[in-house]
Amino acid sequence: MAVGGPANTEMPDAPSLIVVAQSARALASSAKRAGYAPLAIDVFGDDDTRAISRAAITLEGGLSRGLRRPTLIDAVRTFVRQYDVIGLVYGSGFEHQPALISAVAREVRVYGANARALSRAKDPVAVALVCAQSRAAHPQIELVQPLNCDGWLTKLRGGAGGGHVRIASRETAMAPRDYFQRCVHGRSVSALFVGDGARATIVGLSQQWTCPSSRAPFRYGGSVGPIDISPDRREEIEIAVAGVTRAFGVVGLASADFVVSDDVAWFIEVNPRPGATLDIFDRDEDPLLARHVEACEGRMTTPAARTRCRAAEVVYARGDIACPPRTKWPDWVADRPVGGTKIAADEPICTVIATAPDAQAARRLVADRAQEISTIVEGWTT
Repeated sequence: MAVGGPANTEMPDAPSLIVVAQSARALASSAKRAGYAPLAIDVFGDDDTRAISRAAITLEGGLSRGLRRPTLIDAVRTFVRQYDVIGLVYGSGFEHQPALISAVAREVRVYGANARALSRAKDPVAVALVCAQSRAAHPQIELVQPLNCDGWLTKLRGGAGGGHVRIASRETAMAPRDYFQRCVHGRSVSALFVGDGARATIVGLSQQWTCPSSRAPFRYGGSVGPIDISPDRREEIEIAVAGVTRAFGVVGLASADFVVSDDVAWFIEVNPRPGATLDIFDRDEDPLLARHVEACEGRMTTPAARTRCRAAEVVYARGDIACPPRTKWPDWVADRPVGGTKIAADEPICTVIATAPDAQAARRLVADRAQEISTIVEGWTT
């Protein structure tokens, strides 16, 4: 566990809010926009995360082992001892370990879904049952390997980000947390919404795309939004989001993923915490972490309409690289690694962001920027 540099002195009177995720930068940015002084805990310790936070702690172990109970609880206790903390908001990295949320909640108030809500929302059987009850379309699931694997995917219970999804085959060895889901086809659409456990309001819809690797053919690549879809498909999305919010008691910001065709919006999964599309929809004039905290306190407010299109794309390392000291990043780069950081092949380097008049233009621009970064880092050998 490494504590970041000196406290940020730009926010002396702002209430301290712990933000924790695999990468806490987006949460920290939104928290600062909302008037909080973020105390960041994550596994990257990027330069911009440290710069916008009152203080930052980097957990050792990387993406695979960083968010573990002993080190995370020690980090939370460190901040609670040193600052007048009002609460904690968590992001990605907890989907498969709801017990860790329970442990955190014994140390500090958690603004977000509790452990039971998280566990049920990531249970494929519970999700399928809720979809049936609310008449939301949901691909068929199986807990045992189908006799014929054609047209099936394997997924990991509690997985997120697409890296755990594989094309099913008889030769694939099953892990204890694996399950099978029918493959459906259409646009990958994500609904960012805010709930209070009973009601839900959609902030915006985004389209997502993958960045396949040899080991992760459905790895998350990026997203752009807001996007428009037909009124019928949007109504189906709203019904599904309302159903899971009520059934699982989702509070605060969350996202639901769909595959949308001309005829149906297939509900795929829900992540009951702020996610990657925070970069797409957060605004200075309407910071979403403020909506998140208000909803967790039982005060649902309506987010402002999002009209300006924005895209964000993750840039992954094609080979092992090391970030040079004092790297000068373009201002449209986020999640900036500290100089000297070693990044293994297929791990994320940074996030690039683009704003444009429409979704197509934003996606083209963000793709160009991602390619520009990939070209820059080609010479960064370890």
